[in-house]
Amino acid sequence: MNRAAALRGALGCWLLGVALLVACASGTTIGPHPAPTATTASTTIATGTAPTPSPASSHAPTATATPTGATPAPTGATPAPTASGATPTPTPTAPSGTATCLPGSNPTVGPETRSPVALGTYNVNPAKVFVAGISSGAFFAVQMHVAHSARFKGAAIYAGGVYYCAQNSLALALVDCGGETGITCQALYESTLSQSEAYLDAQSAAGTIDPESNLSGQPVYLWSGTKDQVVNPHEMADLDSEYEHYGANVTTDFTFPANHGWESPDGTVPCPTATEPYMIVCDQGSQPYDSPKTWLTRFFGALNPRNDGKLNGALINFDQTAFGASASNSMDTNGWIFVPQSCAGGTSCGFVLALHGCIQNQGIIGDDFVTEAGLDEWADTNNFIVMYPYAVAADDPVNPMGCWDWWGYDDSSYALKSGTQMTILYKMVQRASGLP
Repeated sequence: MNRAAALRGALGCWLLGVALLVACASGTTIGPHPAPTATTASTTIATGTAPTPSPASSHAPTATATPTGATPAPTGATPAPTASGATPTPTPTAPSGTATCLPGSNPTVGPETRSPVALGTYNVNPAKVFVAGISSGAFFAVQMHVAHSARFKGAAIYAGGVYYCAQNSLALALVDCGGETGITCQALYESTLSQSEAYLDAQSAAGTIDPESNLSGQPVYLWSGTKDQVVNPHEMADLDSEYEHYGANVTTDFTFPANHGWESPDGTVPCPTATEPYMIVCDQGSQPYDSPKTWLTRFFGALNPRNDGKLNGALINFDQTAFGASASNSMDTNGWIFVPQSCAGGTSCGFVLALHGCIQNQGIIGDDFVTEAGLDEWADTNNFIVMYPYAVAADDPVNPMGCWDWWGYDDSSYALKSGTQMTILYKMVQRASGLP
């Protein structure tokens, strides 16, 4: 068996551990680890049962806004993956008695709407540029934040882990960082904190990432549910320690009985459940919690009320291929960007790069990540732009669930400024923000 075939088999097993997951869902085995004690003062939230999700606000249709330099680009569906010559990562060897960490049914294909235009340029305040992500997007958001800490002034991380956690190995990614669930229904975990900090220090000194000193004082928000069966809460406690080590100003939400997912009042999955589209809603007393409001307030200050009606801004489908995105690097042909009216008109605005997780790409859940993230409703009334780039499932490189590259499936420099996907996404940010 060649290495690519072995990697496909490992990732297939990651998705198909049905029997154990059904047992976990039925409550017949031991529950997850208690949440670790945070090393910093964390946000204290009253918890309870998951409420009925709040009605989603109405997004504007695909836009005809006229940002600077926006010109039509060819329309087309995501092409079938093609060979890229990427070197597969080492074949993982999972311990006996483990199974998939992704509860729920096998992914179903969602609708695809493609009418991308060229990405425009807006007047973005360089002091108000941030990154956020869930799961594989959370690990990737940490990479973007650390590698480009001169540009990104803070990060919001949902169920991710320390920088370079996987150390260029799928085996370590699954068993140490997140992606494998044990027979106790607990996500497997082994700390790689010391290795992460050593690598970060070395790369900062070598100049392959921005100086680590930039992280000092930057706002960071961390979310980890106590019932997360995909990324062990201890992994997020390590990330808390890492950011504290570099002097970041950390806020944690570690107390909700949540499973794996991005939390917002627009989510459609109950708090303790892990299933598609992995957009959860949790309860704060008698009301849905709004985790984005917590970190957006940290990033942008006091907020105007969110728009729970029809949004005034434009949700624009933009061409990602202009920046090098292709099936050969497991990236979709198109992404989305939400631009408030004020930002389209030239007002100085903030910027959030929002990254989906595995099994959250457009070919599987359609636009659910965009519409249930609970960001555009705040952006519409608070002058900040939200960009949603997209990865895509691929055969070569081997990435059947459309994850962002946080273990080296595309190239070994994946966590550095020179990494393939890192470079592509940063070019998108540069174009949209007009910043170097």
